[in-house]
Amino acid sequence: MDVVYVKYNAYVPDHHRAIHQGEHWPADDPVVKAMPDAFSPDPRYGVQWSGSPPPELADPPVEQATAGPGEKRNVRRGAGT
Repeated sequence: MDVVYVKYNAYVPDHHRAIHQGEHWPADDPVVKAMPDAFSPDPRYGVQWSGSPPPELADPPVEQATAGPGEKRNVRRGAGT
């Protein structure tokens, strides 16, 4: 099963559901499909720690702007395209 992590707290109105940063969801869940920008496959969004964050977690993950070689991205197009 592919898993994605919630990047920020949000409400998914189509499903009357709140999602919370760090939760993990199946990547093919209808809530994930309804609000894909709120989720990431990067597991750092789901990591918890106490005290100061480890150096590799001090900065939030940076999303890659373009797809890597062979990587498929979900594309949402406007109503006129």
